[in-house]
Amino acid sequence: MTGNNERTFTAPENLLESNLTFPDDEPTLTTITVTRERCVDPSLLDSFLRILRHGSDDIIRQKLNNYRKPSSNSENKCERFLKQELYPNWQIRSGIISFCDQEATQMKVETDQKFSNTGSSAIGPLTDARIDPYAARERLEDQEARYRNWTKVKDWVANNRQIEQILTSTTDRILRQNCEQNKDYLKQFAQFCKDNT
Repeated sequence: MTGNNERTFTAPENLLESNLTFPDDEPTLTTITVTRERCVDPSLLDSFLRILRHGSDDIIRQKLNNYRKPSSNSENKCERFLKQELYPNWQIRSGIISFCDQEATQMKVETDQKFSNTGSSAIGPLTDARIDPYAARERLEDQEARYRNWTKVKDWVANNRQIEQILTSTTDRILRQNCEQNKDYLKQFAQFCKDNT
Protein backbone atom coordinates (compact mmCIF):
# COMPACT_ATOMS: atom_id res chain seq x y z
CA MET A 1 0.00 0.00 0.00
CA THR A 2 2.10 2.92 -1.23
CA GLY A 3 1.02 6.27 -2.58
CA ASN A 4 2.83 7.90 -5.47
CA ASN A 5 2.31 11.40 -4.11
CA GLU A 6 5.20 13.48 -2.92
CA ARG A 7 5.88 17.12 -2.13
CA THR A 8 9.18 18.89 -1.57
CA PHE A 9 9.58 21.65 1.02
CA THR A 10 12.58 23.95 1.55
CA ALA A 11 13.24 25.84 4.77
CA PRO A 12 13.12 29.65 4.43
CA GLU A 13 16.46 31.18 3.37
CA ASN A 14 16.96 33.28 6.52
CA LEU A 15 16.45 30.20 8.69
CA LEU A 16 19.23 28.43 6.83
CA GLU A 17 21.64 31.27 7.58
CA SER A 18 21.29 30.94 11.35
CA ASN A 19 23.66 28.60 13.15
CA LEU A 20 21.25 26.21 14.79
CA THR A 21 22.54 23.42 16.96
CA PHE A 22 20.48 20.45 18.05
CA PRO A 23 21.07 17.70 20.57
CA ASP A 24 22.53 14.36 19.48
CA ASP A 25 24.22 15.96 16.46
CA GLU A 26 20.93 15.97 14.59
CA PRO A 27 21.64 16.81 10.95
CA THR A 28 20.40 20.20 9.81
CA LEU A 29 17.95 19.59 7.01
CA THR A 30 17.22 22.34 4.53
CA THR A 31 14.98 20.52 2.03
CA ILE A 32 12.72 17.53 2.48
CA THR A 33 10.58 15.49 0.13
CA VAL A 34 7.49 14.22 1.89
CA THR A 35 6.09 10.85 0.83
CA ARG A 36 3.64 8.38 2.36
CA GLU A 37 6.54 6.31 3.67
CA ARG A 38 7.89 9.37 5.52
CA CYS A 39 4.44 9.97 7.01
CA VAL A 40 4.34 6.36 8.26
CA ASP A 41 7.88 6.62 9.67
CA PRO A 42 8.04 10.36 10.46
CA SER A 43 11.46 10.58 12.17
CA LEU A 44 12.87 12.73 9.34
CA LEU A 45 9.73 14.90 9.25
CA ASP A 46 9.97 15.36 13.02
CA SER A 47 13.57 16.60 12.65
CA PHE A 48 12.61 19.02 9.88
CA LEU A 49 9.62 20.37 11.82
CA ARG A 50 11.79 20.75 14.94
CA ILE A 51 14.29 22.84 12.95
CA LEU A 52 11.51 25.03 11.54
CA ARG A 53 9.84 25.48 14.93
CA HIS A 54 13.09 26.35 16.61
CA GLY A 55 14.01 28.79 13.84
CA SER A 56 10.89 30.90 14.32
CA ASP A 57 8.53 30.29 17.24
CA ASP A 58 11.06 29.16 19.87
CA ILE A 59 13.26 32.23 19.39
CA ILE A 60 10.66 34.75 18.21
CA ARG A 61 11.74 37.52 20.61
CA GLN A 62 15.33 37.33 19.33
CA LYS A 63 14.05 37.22 15.75
CA LEU A 64 11.96 40.36 16.26
CA ASN A 65 14.99 42.12 17.78
CA ASN A 66 17.06 41.22 14.70
CA TYR A 67 14.59 43.17 12.58
CA ARG A 68 14.82 46.24 14.77
CA LYS A 69 16.75 48.93 12.95
CA PRO A 70 17.25 52.41 14.37
CA SER A 71 15.53 53.99 11.37
CA SER A 72 12.55 51.65 11.10
CA ASN A 73 9.49 51.63 13.28
CA SER A 74 8.30 48.47 15.02
CA GLU A 75 5.34 48.10 12.63
CA ASN A 76 7.71 47.77 9.65
CA LYS A 77 9.94 45.40 11.58
CA CYS A 78 7.00 43.16 12.39
CA GLU A 79 5.60 43.15 8.86
CA ARG A 80 8.96 42.19 7.37
CA PHE A 81 9.45 39.41 9.91
CA LEU A 82 5.95 38.04 9.31
CA LYS A 83 6.15 38.04 5.52
CA GLN A 84 9.79 36.99 5.12
CA GLU A 85 10.14 34.45 7.92
CA LEU A 86 7.27 33.52 10.18
CA TYR A 87 4.40 33.00 7.75
CA PRO A 88 6.49 31.09 5.16
CA ASN A 89 7.74 28.90 8.04
CA TRP A 90 4.21 28.25 9.33
CA GLN A 91 3.02 27.55 5.79
CA ILE A 92 5.69 24.87 5.23
CA ARG A 93 4.86 23.19 8.54
CA SER A 94 1.15 23.27 7.76
CA GLY A 95 1.84 21.87 4.27
CA ILE A 96 3.81 18.90 5.61
CA ILE A 97 1.12 18.02 8.16
CA SER A 98 -1.68 18.45 5.59
CA PHE A 99 0.16 16.20 3.12
CA CYS A 100 0.32 13.40 5.70
CA ASP A 101 -3.32 14.00 6.61
CA GLN A 102 -4.33 13.53 2.95
CA GLU A 103 -2.19 10.39 2.74
CA ALA A 104 -3.88 9.01 5.89
CA THR A 105 -7.30 9.62 4.33
CA GLN A 106 -6.19 7.82 1.16
CA MET A 107 -4.72 4.93 3.15
CA LYS A 108 -8.05 4.47 4.96
CA VAL A 109 -9.96 4.45 1.65
CA GLU A 110 -7.54 1.93 0.12
CA THR A 111 -7.69 -0.37 3.16
CA ASP A 112 -11.50 -0.15 3.37
CA GLN A 113 -11.73 -1.04 -0.33
CA LYS A 114 -9.35 -3.94 0.11
CA PHE A 115 -11.61 -5.35 2.81
CA SER A 116 -14.94 -4.75 1.10
CA ASN A 117 -13.88 -5.75 -2.44
CA THR A 118 -12.21 -9.00 -1.49
CA GLY A 119 -14.79 -10.03 1.07
CA SER A 120 -14.07 -12.43 3.89
CA SER A 121 -12.33 -14.92 1.59
CA ALA A 122 -9.23 -12.71 1.49
CA ILE A 123 -8.83 -13.01 5.22
CA GLY A 124 -9.99 -16.58 5.43
CA PRO A 125 -13.40 -18.13 5.94
CA LEU A 126 -15.25 -17.41 9.13
CA THR A 127 -14.54 -20.33 11.46
CA ASP A 128 -16.92 -21.45 14.16
CA ALA A 129 -15.42 -20.55 17.55
CA ARG A 130 -16.18 -24.08 18.81
CA ILE A 131 -13.88 -25.55 16.11
CA ASP A 132 -11.09 -22.94 16.40
CA PRO A 133 -11.37 -20.68 19.48
CA TYR A 134 -8.46 -18.51 18.20
CA ALA A 135 -9.96 -17.80 14.76
CA ALA A 136 -11.84 -14.67 15.81
CA ARG A 137 -8.75 -13.23 17.50
CA GLU A 138 -6.59 -13.96 14.41
CA ARG A 139 -9.13 -12.24 12.16
CA LEU A 140 -9.11 -9.20 14.44
CA GLU A 141 -5.29 -9.10 14.55
CA ASP A 142 -5.15 -9.29 10.75
CA GLN A 143 -7.60 -6.40 10.43
CA GLU A 144 -5.70 -4.34 13.02
CA ALA A 145 -2.43 -4.94 11.15
CA ARG A 146 -3.99 -3.59 7.96
CA TYR A 147 -5.12 -0.39 9.71
CA ARG A 148 -2.00 0.09 11.87
CA ASN A 149 -0.15 2.42 9.48
CA TRP A 150 -3.26 4.49 8.91
CA THR A 151 -3.76 4.86 12.67
CA LYS A 152 -0.09 5.76 13.13
CA VAL A 153 -0.23 8.55 10.52
CA LYS A 154 -3.60 9.81 11.77
CA ASP A 155 -2.24 10.04 15.34
CA TRP A 156 0.95 11.79 14.13
CA VAL A 157 -1.13 14.37 12.25
CA ALA A 158 -3.39 15.00 15.27
CA ASN A 159 -0.38 15.37 17.57
CA ASN A 160 1.39 17.80 15.25
CA ARG A 161 -1.76 19.86 14.65
CA GLN A 162 -2.02 20.24 18.42
CA ILE A 163 1.65 21.30 18.69
CA GLU A 164 1.13 23.85 15.90
CA GLN A 165 -1.98 25.23 17.55
CA ILE A 166 -0.11 25.76 20.84
CA LEU A 167 2.92 27.32 19.12
CA THR A 168 0.98 29.64 16.83
CA SER A 169 -1.27 30.79 19.70
CA THR A 170 1.77 31.57 21.86
CA THR A 171 3.48 33.36 18.98
CA ASP A 172 0.30 35.33 18.24
CA ARG A 173 0.31 36.53 21.86
CA ILE A 174 4.00 37.56 21.65
CA LEU A 175 3.32 39.40 18.38
CA ARG A 176 0.44 41.32 19.98
CA GLN A 177 2.79 42.36 22.79
CA ASN A 178 5.64 43.41 20.49
CA CYS A 179 3.88 44.56 17.33
CA GLU A 180 0.36 45.78 16.66
CA GLN A 181 -1.81 44.61 19.56
CA ASN A 182 -5.11 44.87 17.69
CA LYS A 183 -4.08 42.67 14.76
CA ASP A 184 -5.26 39.09 14.40
CA TYR A 185 -2.02 37.45 13.26
CA LEU A 186 -3.58 34.01 12.84
CA LYS A 187 -6.25 35.44 10.51
CA GLN A 188 -3.52 37.34 8.67
CA PHE A 189 -1.63 34.05 8.25
CA ALA A 190 -4.71 32.41 6.71
CA GLN A 191 -4.84 35.27 4.19
CA PHE A 192 -1.09 34.92 3.52
CA CYS A 193 -1.65 31.24 2.67
CA LYS A 194 -4.48 32.10 0.26
CA ASP A 195 -2.28 34.71 -1.45
CA ASN A 196 0.72 32.35 -1.68
CA THR A 197 -0.68 29.06 -2.93
